Amino acid sequence: MWQKEAYERSLEALRWRELGVWEKWMGYALAGGGKRLRPYLAWLSYSFYAGERASWENALPLLRAVEILHTFTLVHDDVMDKSELRRDRPTVYRLTDENTAILIGDALLIAVYKELMMLPPSVCAEVGQKLSSAALRVCHGQLLDLHLAKLPTAEVRMEDYLVMISEKTGALMGAALEAGAVLGGASAEEAERLRLAGEAMGRYFQLQDDYLDAFGEATGKVRGGDIVEGKKTFLWLWAWSDASPQERAALETLTGEERRHFGIDLYEKLGLRARGAEYLRSVREEVERLVETTRCRAELLEVLYALEGRQR
Repeated sequence: MWQKEAYERSLEALRWRELGVWEKWMGYALAGGGKRLRPYLAWLSYSFYAGERASWENALPLLRAVEILHTFTLVHDDVMDKSELRRDRPTVYRLTDENTAILIGDALLIAVYKELMMLPPSVCAEVGQKLSSAALRVCHGQLLDLHLAKLPTAEVRMEDYLVMISEKTGALMGAALEAGAVLGGASAEEAERLRLAGEAMGRYFQLQDDYLDAFGEATGKVRGGDIVEGKKTFLWLWAWSDASPQERAALETLTGEERRHFGIDLYEKLGLRARGAEYLRSVREEVERLVETTRCRAELLEVLYALEGRQR
């Protein structure tokens, strides 16, 4: 059984005294809350395949490693986006400075491997490989995100955006399920099916994030942040495709608050709120088909449906 309170306590108990007075920022970043979806997915697959052998204590190093790895990506993402808030709290970047936030993110990544080395030797290398591959793919996704933001919209295809979110968000969710399955003793074939299902769930998760950035009312972030950054989300690409030449020019040349307000108004004018919601429903159906290929389909579908209509 997932023990969220025990899990939170285990994160609070982590200490990295090598960082001296800066240790508090690692704890601050991890204390941001949220659903802890990725470690939950790792626990779900581990406990399902381990069955009666499942042990909370044996799984904790993996569960902590997954969340610390995710937090590392968020700290660096906030630096790149110059984000002021995350989940209604000032970001590490905002409370310190750019260089300190980068180093705190680096330290979190190193802490991931301290956790992984606590796993049983029989699975430590394989699980480490899975999460390391995912971490590289997340970095690749972030680089693609930055690259696409710099390109004129006319040069960006929807396929480029979908590859980017598969790397940026899908990779870690897929690896969480896959690593949990490996720790639980699942076959290589089943672990691979879980990875593919998890990546599809991650794409859906990111599509929702991009939708909520424009239309969410309680995300803990300033609405329209992706528009200000010029991120080529599916909404941006749709808007550019349907806009007039004058609106296209404004979307790409305005900056700051002017671009934020113009973009949000344009999205509403073009009916992207309803169109985006329908698109999310179609993507969810694709995810369902992949989830149905796994043995723990019922458990994964429960998670998928819990994501429906989320606001943060």
